[in-house]
Amino acid sequence: MTTNCPDLSHSRLRPAVRRNLQRLLAPRRMAFIGGAQAERTLATLRQQAFEGTVDVVHPRRDKMEGYPCVQRIADLPAPPDAVFLAVNADATIDALNELREMGAGGAVCYASGFSEIGAAGAERNRAFIAASGDMAVVGPNCYGLVNYVNHGSIWPAPYPRLSGTRGAAVISQSGNVTSHFVSNDRSVPFSYLVSAGNQAVLGFEDYIEFLIDDPNVTCIGLFMEGIRDVPAFAQACLRAREKGVPVIACRSGRSDLGAAMAASHTSSLAGQNEYYDALFDRLGVIDTETVPQFLEMLKLASLAAPVTGPRIAIFSSSGGDNGLAADYCSFAGLDLPQPGKAVVDVIKPMLPSYGHVSNPLDFTAGYWGNEKLLTPMFTAMLADDVDAGLLVIEYPPASRDASAQEAMDRALASAGTTSRKPVFHASVNSGGITPEASQAMIAQGIVPLQGLHDAAQVIAKWVRNGARSQGGGNTVPPYAVAPLVDAPRSVNEAESKRRLAAHGLPVPAGRVLTLEGLRALPETLDGPMALKVLHDDLPHKTDVGGVALGLKTRADALAAAQRMKDALARHKPGLVLETFLMEPMQTASLAELIVGVKRDPLFGLVLVIGAGGIFVELLKDARTLLLPATRDEVEAAIRSLQTFPLLDGFRGRPKARLGAVVDAIMAVADYAGAHIDTLSELDVNPLMVTETGAIAVDALIVEAPRAN
Repeated sequence: MTTNCPDLSHSRLRPAVRRNLQRLLAPRRMAFIGGAQAERTLATLRQQAFEGTVDVVHPRRDKMEGYPCVQRIADLPAPPDAVFLAVNADATIDALNELREMGAGGAVCYASGFSEIGAAGAERNRAFIAASGDMAVVGPNCYGLVNYVNHGSIWPAPYPRLSGTRGAAVISQSGNVTSHFVSNDRSVPFSYLVSAGNQAVLGFEDYIEFLIDDPNVTCIGLFMEGIRDVPAFAQACLRAREKGVPVIACRSGRSDLGAAMAASHTSSLAGQNEYYDALFDRLGVIDTETVPQFLEMLKLASLAAPVTGPRIAIFSSSGGDNGLAADYCSFAGLDLPQPGKAVVDVIKPMLPSYGHVSNPLDFTAGYWGNEKLLTPMFTAMLADDVDAGLLVIEYPPASRDASAQEAMDRALASAGTTSRKPVFHASVNSGGITPEASQAMIAQGIVPLQGLHDAAQVIAKWVRNGARSQGGGNTVPPYAVAPLVDAPRSVNEAESKRRLAAHGLPVPAGRVLTLEGLRALPETLDGPMALKVLHDDLPHKTDVGGVALGLKTRADALAAAQRMKDALARHKPGLVLETFLMEPMQTASLAELIVGVKRDPLFGLVLVIGAGGIFVELLKDARTLLLPATRDEVEAAIRSLQTFPLLDGFRGRPKARLGAVVDAIMAVADYAGAHIDTLSELDVNPLMVTETGAIAVDALIVEAPRAN
C-alpha cells in the first residue's frame, strides 16, 4: 500500500535547543527569579547536593534563603544554565526575552494564563514561544523539575533523596501528580522528573528525543492528558524503541468527563481511547491503567532483566495467596506450566507428606523462613521450562522481625542466580513491602513489586515489551494530516466504488441507468437485482426509501424507481433524481464486515474494522488501526474480532479465504493513503465475506476539493 509518510524532520530537536536542554538538566549556574514561590524552591535546593552557582533576582531584597540577590536580570554576573521564573504571565514573557538575549540555557516557567485559558491566552502564548527562541523552556503553567543526576532541581517542595543517579525519567503534564510520583515509597529509581505543563515550547517528543541518549535514563515515563503532535511523538517513541529505552504511559482523560477536565487543564486535545490504544500498540509504548501500576512498571523497567517468555513459576506458603497469584497471572496473560517429572522427583521428598508439587508451589507454613530447604526447591522450579520466578510473601512493619522473610528472599535470589532467570517478590497488598526490604531485595537482584494484581500486570507487560523489542511490526509513524481546505462533500455510490475498485477493492458489476435505461431492460432480468438511488447529495439512501432488493423483472425495476422518485419528492423536495444504480444481488455470506476510514486532526487517518450486519449495534465489535497499516496488522485486527469464528469455520461452516479479506481492506487503506490531502471519511458497509473472497456491497467516500 501507499506509505508516503510526510517528512518529520521538523520534530527533531534543533541543535541549539538540544544544547540548551543539556544545560538545563546539567546546570552549573542557576538563577531564581520571583518572590515566595522562588523562595520555597530555593529552600528545597539548599537541602540537595547541588555544587554549582546560584543567583537570585528580586527587586527589593538583598538576600533570599541565604543567597544574595541582584535587582534585575541584567545584573546577573553570567548567563544562567537553568532559570526558575516565578513571576506573572506578562512578566514571564519580558523575562524570557531578556534571558534569551543574554544567552541563558533554559527556564522553568511557573505562571499560568496562557493556552490553558483558551482564546484569552492565545496571543500571550504566541509571544511566550517567540520570546523563548532556542532556549529549552519548560511550561508554562508547571511546577518545576527534580534532578537526581546533577541535583540542580527546581522544585518548590521537599522530596526524598535517592542513593543513585540512574533511573526512570518522568515527564508529566500535571505538577501535582508529579508530586505524587516524587513522594512515592515504592523504591522507584528516578533520574529526572519534569512537570511539563502546557508544553508551549518543549513537548513530549522533545524530551523523549533528548532523554533516550542520556546514560542515566533507564526508561521514560509519561503522565499525559494529550499529545500535541502525534507524528513527532511517534518518531521519538520509535527511536526510543530502536535504542531499547522503554516508554511507559499513564493517561488521564479516558472518560468523557476526564477528557473535558484534561482539555481545560493544559489545553490538551484528549482523543478517543481507541486511537491512543492503536498508537501505543504501533509504537511499543507500555500503557498502564493506574498511578500505582505506572510506578511499578517504571521500577520493573529500571531494575529487571528481559523476561524471554510468559511462563512463570510462583512460590508461596499459602494456598490462598497462590490462588490469587494464579488468578491474577492468568488474567494478565502469563502461563503457569506444571512442573515436569524431573522437578517433581527433586521437590517431592523435601515437602511434608501432605505437600504437593505444583505451580504455584505451596511450600507450606512449616517451611516458613527455611532458607536451607527453600533454596533447592526454588532452584529446581526455576530449572524447569519457565522464564521467571515470583515469590508471594508479605513483609511485616519495619518495627517487627523480618528475618524469616529475608531468609526466603535469599533463597529466591540464590535460585535466580543459579538459573540465570529474573526473579520477583510481590506483596499481596499494595504497600506490603517496606522500603528497607525493597532496597535489600534490589541489592540481591530481586525486583520488589507492591500489590499482587499490579505485579502480575506489569510482569506481563514487560514480557510483551520484550517480545516486541525483538523486531518486526510496523515502524512507520502515522500519517500527519493538514486541515481540509473546504467543506467535504459525499461522492455517490457508483463513483465511490469505481475509485475504490481502481485500488483493488472487489465491487459488484453494477450499471448506472436512467429511467429510459430501465425501460430498455429485458422483460426478465438476469437474476435478482438491487436498485438504488444515485446522487451525491444522498449518502444515506435507506433514509429516503432509496434501496429496493430482489428485483426480477423490468416491471419490478420500474415500479421500484417510481416509488423512489415519489419518496424523494416527499423527503427531499427540489432534489432531481436522474440516475439509479443496478447491481446483481449477492449470494449469502459467511459474515459481514464494516470497514471505514476517519480523518482525525490529531491521529491522522484512522482505519476501523468491525463486525457488520446484526452485530453492529449488538456487539460494537470493532478494532482501530492508524494508517499506514501493514497486512499483518489488518489480519491481526480481523482475528481479534469477537465474531472472527464466523470466518473461521464456526460449527462446521466453510472458512473464509482470509487473505482475500485482507486484500480488500488493504485496498481501502491504499485509497485513503493516496488521498490524504482530500479524504474526510470513507465507509464500506457492508463488506460481504464469502468462501472465495470479499465484495463491497455499498461504499461511500466523503472528500473535500483538492487544493491547487
